[in-house]
Amino acid sequence: MSPRQGSSLARELCVVYVLLIIYASLHPITTWRAPAQGTSPLAWMQMWPKAVLPFDLAFNFAAYLPFGALLTWALYPRLRGIAAVVLALLAGALLSALLESLQSYLPSRASSLADLASNSGGALAGALLAAVLTVPLLERGRLAGGRWIGEGANASRALILVGLWLFAQLFPESMLFGHGNINAYVGPISGYPFTSAEFVRVETAVSAASLFAAGTLLLSGLNPAAPRLLLLALLPVAACVVRAFSQLILFGPEYTWAWLTPGAVRGLIVGAVALWAMLTLTRAMRLALVVVAVTFATVVVNFAPPNPYYVSTVQEFNPGRYLNFNGLTQLLSAAWPFLALLYAMFALAGGERR
Repeated sequence: MSPRQGSSLARELCVVYVLLIIYASLHPITTWRAPAQGTSPLAWMQMWPKAVLPFDLAFNFAAYLPFGALLTWALYPRLRGIAAVVLALLAGALLSALLESLQSYLPSRASSLADLASNSGGALAGALLAAVLTVPLLERGRLAGGRWIGEGANASRALILVGLWLFAQLFPESMLFGHGNINAYVGPISGYPFTSAEFVRVETAVSAASLFAAGTLLLSGLNPAAPRLLLLALLPVAACVVRAFSQLILFGPEYTWAWLTPGAVRGLIVGAVALWAMLTLTRAMRLALVVVAVTFATVVVNFAPPNPYYVSTVQEFNPGRYLNFNGLTQLLSAAWPFLALLYAMFALAGGERR
């Protein structure tokens, strides 16, 4: 990645993030209906709402902040400085206005000028922050010139998958890293009635396999010059921090570490050892193992019963005000193994051997 060419990672990540915003803004994408007779889908732009929740404003602001930053970096070096900031602000406002108008067709969603203002403010803040960080990150930083990040689209996509894996930890799956659960979309699948002891071994295997897959993808996106051992060590730490934060926000402080079951602890240890052991393997061998690990974990997750350790602590999950955000994280958690499989198979078919 050369500074003159800009960041392919930023461009592709910007596209992915826009898709995530669209899905979260229009979730649940069901029960579409036309606005009331004589009502325009742009009627929400005519008045400021009487009641504005500070939480909603802060959430919308935070959601569009990465969009402004990513778009500013994606435009570099064609546009930079104030021109990139202005375009990111206009793009954020336009995207927000379009989605707010579409929400007029969803009875479960409410559009308002307050949402447009907070979304646009987030895009502007992100663009300003990115403009300040462009030189240290893209021109002189470790992320510039391919010093840490590998060249080409495959490296960028591998790192995007790692980012999505971390983001998917926000959904409270009953097994740590237990992604690929499609029961909510296709209906329940009859599971094998594991005993508690058997479930510990199952969660250990699933957690280790998923961590191994995510770590291998991280390696696929890094140059040999990058501190790979350090970044691999930080990956499970970051995932655990995200999961603990999710538990804290969704369930309260007393449930922050409810997910850290015996199987989860063992899975973290086994997965970390597996990542260290596979450093000596070729890229093709690691990707082949990713296919095996992800396939195994996905099958087991869909046939396993609820985690007896986790369920006994958290009896019922009610996303409440996080309903739409929860829909997005649940989709990512379910889809991630299939995206990882596609990446690994396409990379192997492309003949990558290093």
